[in-house]
Amino acid sequence: MKIEVAKLKEGVLENLQESLLPEQLDFEASGIKYNGKINISSDVKKDMQVLSARTHLSATAEFTCSRCLQEFSQAIEKDFDTQYPLDGQQRFIDITQDIREEMILGYPFKFLCKSDCRGLCPKCGQDLNNNKCNCQDN
Repeated sequence: MKIEVAKLKEGVLENLQESLLPEQLDFEASGIKYNGKINISSDVKKDMQVLSARTHLSATAEFTCSRCLQEFSQAIEKDFDTQYPLDGQQRFIDITQDIREEMILGYPFKFLCKSDCRGLCPKCGQDLNNNKCNCQDN
C-alpha cells in the first residue's frame, strides 16, 4: 500500500483502503494458503514531519494443523500502529513491507485446528480427534 504524502492535509485523519493479493505481499509460508485478498484499512495523519498510520488487516486463510495435519480455515485480524518520518521531499510512503512483516509476526508458533486437538497416534497414525486407536499406549 502506497500512501501519497502530497495529497494528505496537515493534521487531518484520512482513511485509506486497499485489497492486496497474497502474491503481492510475497507470502510463501508452508502450511498457509490465503483465500482471496488481504483487506487493508489504514487511518493516516500527517503532522509536521511525521506520518502516523493505524492499520487494520483482515483475511481468511487455510492452515494445516500441526498436530492432526487436517486443513482448517481461520479468519485473520491484525491491528498495528506505525510512524514514518517525513523529509519534505517524499511523494510516497510504501507500507507494504510493514504489512507483510506484521502478518508474519502474528502467526502462531504452531497452527492448531482447535486448542484441544489430540493429534495423531504416534504408532498407527489414527486421528485421535475422530476415533480411538487400538495401540497399547492409548
